[in-house]
Amino acid sequence: MTEADKKIFECLEGRQSFLIDAGAGSGKTSSLVRALDYIRGPERKKLVKDGQRVACITFTNVAKNEIIERTDHDPLFEVSTIHDFLWGAIKPFRKELKPALLTFNAELPDKSRRKQDQAELEEALKGVPSVTYSDRGANFLEGRIYHDDLLGVAKVMFRSHPMLSRVVAARYPFIFVDEYQDTHIDVIEILLDYLMAANPRPLIGFFGDKVQSIYPDGVGELSDARQAQLVIIKKEENYRCSKAVIGILNKVRTDIQQVPAGDNADGVAVYVNLAGIDSATDITDAALAKIRETFGWEIEGELKVLFLTHRLIARKADYEGLWSAYNDRGGFAKERFQAGEDPIAQFLASDIDTVIERWRAGKVGATVALLAKSGKSLASADEKARTTAALDKLAAMAEGDVTIGQVLQHVRETRLLILLDDLEIALSGEAKPAEPETPEAKHQTFMATLLARPYREFSNYHAVLKNHLPYSTKHGVKGDEFQNVLVILDDAGANWNQYSFGNLLAGVDTSDARLKRTRNLFYVCCSRAKDKLIVAHVGDGDRTRMEALFGSEAVAI
Repeated sequence: MTEADKKIFECLEGRQSFLIDAGAGSGKTSSLVRALDYIRGPERKKLVKDGQRVACITFTNVAKNEIIERTDHDPLFEVSTIHDFLWGAIKPFRKELKPALLTFNAELPDKSRRKQDQAELEEALKGVPSVTYSDRGANFLEGRIYHDDLLGVAKVMFRSHPMLSRVVAARYPFIFVDEYQDTHIDVIEILLDYLMAANPRPLIGFFGDKVQSIYPDGVGELSDARQAQLVIIKKEENYRCSKAVIGILNKVRTDIQQVPAGDNADGVAVYVNLAGIDSATDITDAALAKIRETFGWEIEGELKVLFLTHRLIARKADYEGLWSAYNDRGGFAKERFQAGEDPIAQFLASDIDTVIERWRAGKVGATVALLAKSGKSLASADEKARTTAALDKLAAMAEGDVTIGQVLQHVRETRLLILLDDLEIALSGEAKPAEPETPEAKHQTFMATLLARPYREFSNYHAVLKNHLPYSTKHGVKGDEFQNVLVILDDAGANWNQYSFGNLLAGVDTSDARLKRTRNLFYVCCSRAKDKLIVAHVGDGDRTRMEALFGSEAVAI
């Protein structure tokens, strides 16, 4: 048990809400599980008697499943994603959901493609039994909301109905939030502005690390006013990284100074500069060659290559055209795509490509389970035969020279899966051309470009997301660890509005926000290394600054 764990237990005993900032490799999830274990000791009997549960809300399904496993599937704990938790809270209030959707729609920016005419929406909702939360996409006129809408609608519900906060607080006297830094500001406001105002108020525990905030919609660091509502606890142990890597991490951030806390290797952390490298040269090979020439050692064992800009990895994995389609879309579309969070990319990955993979592997039961999620019934022998033929053709198509649109059209015609609304509309050809330069026109252009890309590009992208290749992006490795890590810094493929690695290493930037975002990415990637860390920079390097960060014997320029 660490000092941070002891402070968490004190907060639980004293019914004080808290925030734990845990540096990389510090065992944040272990502390969360220990806190849950602590509650099911002395508190369990009373909670069960009162019909109460402990809520633990997470950012991803992967994290949810890990916590469920580590708490032995104990029914006392309701572990769910943020979206599922909020929908579970507001779903019973059917009468109040329609006015909330109307309010949410009215508050959307005028340029939002989701926004509906207020009078038309009000009239349409009169014929809708209830507002529903659907994986297919949003259609406000049918009373259907999607991921991006749920958080806003939930916020309106909690803001408009104080009784809702009292109901949720009474049901969940303890609420833990995993990876708080990646949580949307709307969720933070629901928890701290509304639930914390309930009587009796719940104990809310935030677990995470503000410096590992890498998603554009995440709150990052809580404001001073919000932190004042909580007991702040720092977790400074590092069980993962080598001592050399910990030394780098402690220079990248100053709010937490980590110490080796386990069987940490001595390790190595070096910087190599590859400015002027020919564009046709393999950057990984060039970096490893310079390591051999300068330092006289080889990488032994596992090596993970991390690209902090997605264009290089897209080019290397052969899906640059798909990447460009999202890059040209503007806004945070590229960020969501490379994080695997874009709704269309998620559907293609979790449904279409996964069905293909499972069918190819002969996993009939797993394939049928995925199809059943979309309501596919295989009750009759004829339907089983039709589905088998459709799946065989789908798998064969995906191996050939077909487009994403052709694959989806086959899925649509054979009714293997229910498509997202955006895909259904694009494939049907029924959408009227939008007014030029409007958000809807830009969306239609993107959809046409996306559907025309080769399907193999998406399969390659999916393989990167699943870590089936020896390289990854910053989002793909968060929470992971590898024996040796090579981090490639290349501003040529970066979004200059969001990141500048050259400015980070130089210690200057005209934007403090961009400098912080870039620092966070760099920190996340460097902190994956258990032994050796190589930072390869394709850009101008300042020897003095790099020696200050890595040491004079660990710099090759």
